[in-house]
Amino acid sequence: MASELLVSFLKSKGIQYELNVDLKKRTWIHRGGLAHVFISPKCADDLENAVIYLYKNSIPFLLIGHTSNIYILNECNIPVVVSTAKCRNYKLVGDRLYCEAGVGVIQLSKQMINLGIKGFEYLTGLPGTVGAALVNNSSCRDNSISDLLISAKVVLNDGSIRTIQPKDFKFEFRNSVFKKKVIEGTIISVILKAECGDKSTMQEIAANNDLDRKRKLEGHAMNLGCTVHRCFINGKMSVWLKVSLLVYGLFSRLFIKTEEERRKRRRDYICYITGYKSIAPYVSFKNPIVFCWIDEGADVAFPRYLDFMNKIYKTDKVEIEIIRQWQK
Repeated sequence: MASELLVSFLKSKGIQYELNVDLKKRTWIHRGGLAHVFISPKCADDLENAVIYLYKNSIPFLLIGHTSNIYILNECNIPVVVSTAKCRNYKLVGDRLYCEAGVGVIQLSKQMINLGIKGFEYLTGLPGTVGAALVNNSSCRDNSISDLLISAKVVLNDGSIRTIQPKDFKFEFRNSVFKKKVIEGTIISVILKAECGDKSTMQEIAANNDLDRKRKLEGHAMNLGCTVHRCFINGKMSVWLKVSLLVYGLFSRLFIKTEEERRKRRRDYICYITGYKSIAPYVSFKNPIVFCWIDEGADVAFPRYLDFMNKIYKTDKVEIEIIRQWQK
């Protein structure tokens, strides 16, 4: 009955929706079960109207953007999903940038750099939306999306609308009150700083950073970026393992010509000697904190990968959101 009333409301407001959507066709890594009602607002006003209705009628929903930081298990069926991906309008007015929640960070950053707007130089490789980036406090080197925030328009989970200031987010490294669910609500739109800088310098920084990301991280396909918290191997990995890898590294330089092949072999070696040989194909050879969903076997390998990262690299803080089952 609730879904019938919801569909009736969406129709009356002209808000785009679909029924019984296969999430494998809508998520970044092609994972997930069924979304019984998949709502795709085309602008901030539609998003606002939809979530106010859902909150006021106590209808739980999963909010997604580009899903570049979320893993929905295949067995997870979700009654209502709201996607911000089509809310991607933005405009520059003086020294302020007005963005809907679904604006892509990569697209926005490249456009702002070309216009000579500073603060986006290191964000050109972040695949998420502006709204999700603020929830996660996404950052890269000298740039953090939170440094640009002036204010955010939010619908709280009681259906009320509030303007949230940067101090209210209580930003931490890759964290905020929204990610910790201290405050629950949906970001509808944001206002960002748009201060001028040296265009050529910023373009050079962005280009160099993109090359560095390409060398150190996998591309965007079939992975969710940094799956676990950044681990610093020295001092955390077991001494016997560090010594073993050091010796292996010295010998590999004698017999393996390319750096890429050496890194692949090193990945395979550490998985083998620690008893995790089966997950090696799914662990990035460029950076072990990246897990790749290259085939259906990845879903079986992922729990062992988390165990591997905890035991070998001493990091158990997961950076992505994992939806194992939907709580009504």
